[in-house]
Formats: sequence, C-alpha cells, structure tokens
Amino acid sequence: MTAMFGEPIARVEDDRLLRGNGAYLDDLGHDALAAAFVRSPHAHARIVDIDVSGALDVVGVVAVYTYEDLPGRLAEPLPLLIPHPALTHGRTGFPLAADEVNHVGEPVVMIIATDRYLAEDAAELISVDYEPLPVVVGVDAARAAEHLVHPDVPGNVAAELVQSNGDAVAAIAAAPHRLELDLTIERSASTPLEGRGVLARWDTESTIG
Repeated sequence: MTAMFGEPIARVEDDRLLRGNGAYLDDLGHDALAAAFVRSPHAHARIVDIDVSGALDVVGVVAVYTYEDLPGRLAEPLPLLIPHPALTHGRTGFPLAADEVNHVGEPVVMIIATDRYLAEDAAELISVDYEPLPVVVGVDAARAAEHLVHPDVPGNVAAELVQSNGDAVAAIAAAPHRLELDLTIERSASTPLEGRGVLARWDTESTIG
C-alpha cells in the first residue's frame, strides 16, 4: 500500500498525456452529433409560444425538439432521486420545459446538429415568448406563501420532518430561561473543477440478456 503522508506519490499518467496520447471526449466522438439548448432567462414564467422555424433551415441542423415532441415516458417528470416518507410534495422538472419554467437556465428547446457551433447558432434563431409569473426568493418569502412555486404545493412546503430525543417540549417549557433566534444557513453544494461529458452511440447489433 502506498503511503499517503510523508512521501511523494509518483504520477503514472503524465507521460501519456504529455505525448498527446490522452483520450478525451472529442477524441472518442469526433464524428458524433452535438446538442445545444435554449434555456429560460426567467425564474418563473409561463411559456406562451415557441417559434423554431428560424432554425429548421440551418445547414447542419439534424433535429429540433420541444416538450411537444417528447414521446411516452420522455414526456413525464424526471425521476425523484431520493424518495423519502417526509417528502409529501416532491417535484422534479421535465426533460424540456412543459408550459412553464421554474428556474433560470431550465432547458426549453434542444437542437441537434453536426457540430456544437452550428447547434449554438441555431439556438440563437429560436424565439420563445414568456409570460413572467411571480417569483419566490428566499426562505421568508417561501414561508409567507404569498405566491406559490407550484400551485399544487400548499404553503410551499414540500416535506415535514421532525426529529427529537427525549421530551424536548417539556424540557423547554420547564427551562428558567428561553431564547428564540432565527438561523440562516447557506445552501452547500459540491462543484467539481473538472467538466463532465457524455458520449452515446446507438448500437443495433448488440443485445442485452
């Protein structure tokens, strides 16, 4: 076992990379089609109309998809990653926005082209009309529930979970002094430094079983 502390760890990948023998996504799929997306500039809005006609005649564009083009299960909301009994109103997005967008950057239209540059150019030719809706920003606004993020989620409450040890209610009631305070805790999320990519190849010859 290599020691993790107190001595250098020899790198084994450098020679291959320095000699130009690394395998990157573009090396593996240099002839693959590429996708680009038209994304929502609004945090909350109703989609009034999508006009993709300007992108259809662009040379190199293979397909343009909106929610209306998604068949079967592809038109259903994305699976809930971590179901939990406390989650009473779990919500996930659609692969492409259906009728309404709920955050900035939500994908609305997907363009497939022979390369990424053409796909991005075609995306610029697509027009989406939005009707802005009230936004809910911050915990205080969410708790006040003057506006709902989702109309079928009352009070903007997606889950209720209570954890306790002992009789906390009685202990607090009997305490000689009590202090109430609100704590603000930032949302923490991991952000990888390295990008990620996906290369998919349709194989009509292989079988699973």
